[in-house]
Amino acid sequence: MTLQEHKTILAFLDHALGGPQEPLDVEADAIIRAYFKRNPDAAYRVTKLAMALAQTPLVEDEPNAPKRRRWFPMLKPREA
Repeated sequence: MTLQEHKTILAFLDHALGGPQEPLDVEADAIIRAYFKRNPDAAYRVTKLAMALAQTPLVEDEPNAPKRRRWFPMLKPREA
């Protein structure tokens, strides 16, 4: 891993987790934590997936294209 990749991951996590947050759903949080505990690679894989999704533009002009969800913009890294 390069220093730039390291910085990119930290910047993504800071952006995604910084700022105001909705209240935590305790039951969902328990399920996610238990899954991550049983599957140590899950946090890495979910983070990489979220980063890839944040960089993938959605084509909303097409009639059958998926619509952008409310949380999707939160995943996009801030412009410097």
